[in-house]
Amino acid sequence: MVPLTEFRDSGDCSKNKYGMGMTNSPRSDVLAPAGPAWAGSLMGTSIFATLAHIHDVPVVPELLLVVAVGILGFIVVGWLRFRNPAFHSKLQAPWGMFAMGIMSLGSATSSLFNDSVWQLASWWIGAPLAIYVSLRQLRGFEGEPTFQWGLALVAPMVAATSGAQLSVDYGTFYHVCAQILFWMVLITVLPVFGRCYVALFSGTMRIPDSIAGTAWIPLGLVGQSTAAVQLLFNRTFAVAYGTAVLIVGVFLAAIALRRFTRAVISWAGYSPGWWGATFPVGTLSLGTHSLGDTTGVQWLYAASAGLLCLLAVHWCACVARFVWWARS
Repeated sequence: MVPLTEFRDSGDCSKNKYGMGMTNSPRSDVLAPAGPAWAGSLMGTSIFATLAHIHDVPVVPELLLVVAVGILGFIVVGWLRFRNPAFHSKLQAPWGMFAMGIMSLGSATSSLFNDSVWQLASWWIGAPLAIYVSLRQLRGFEGEPTFQWGLALVAPMVAATSGAQLSVDYGTFYHVCAQILFWMVLITVLPVFGRCYVALFSGTMRIPDSIAGTAWIPLGLVGQSTAAVQLLFNRTFAVAYGTAVLIVGVFLAAIALRRFTRAVISWAGYSPGWWGATFPVGTLSLGTHSLGDTTGVQWLYAASAGLLCLLAVHWCACVARFVWWARS
């Protein structure tokens, strides 16, 4: 979901403000090496598999799970080889995505195999990492406001949802941890996203088409927190919260959809930022489905299915753009 960070190259290479390496070679769209910068693809593919399974789509969930496992291997091996970005980088967004990607893959695997042990294992890897990167990111933010600032901060919300689900089989410890993480995320990330939207509406924050997918990042909080709150709190609060944030989310989604659609139509330059348009749409689908489970309102299931279709379109667009870039 983020473009190149801390790119290292043996040749003459400089970086623009968004980290996209530019070289003297004919191919100027130098991308981040294999590693956590690509974890947006792991997140998007994993939640796609989960939602396809929830909506009883045949075959697709299993295929997506295989792809997600391959992406995880690509990320891990790539980081072990290139060590990019550094674990103590000032921008913790890639590591926040990696933590969310691990937990999303664990949830998808447990969902497909009906065995919570996969989700449990991924929670114990992803949740501590999510907490660490969130606290480290809070030490400071570099440069101009960007939605990428919030990626590390929102990671514990995925742990909150996963922990709430695990509490059914493994006890109140996970439920209490999930509640703490839920409030931790809201307290820390809402001011950051608020600042970003002020900058966006005032014209001081611009989103280049190559990373237009990052305009969806705040929607990840909307959908994920809606799903989490249904499992963590009483029905009255869960319905009130979910309804309120989803209404706000409609407006924010219109902004993100317009920007990403424009980038797709113009076939903008490729970067990992394209994948920012996948996972947040998936969380919106999950959140509306969860709210439907709480309220029994049938049209919420239809909305969830519609968002799953949008996720499928975004995922296919990201794959097609990658293939186009690779061929060129």
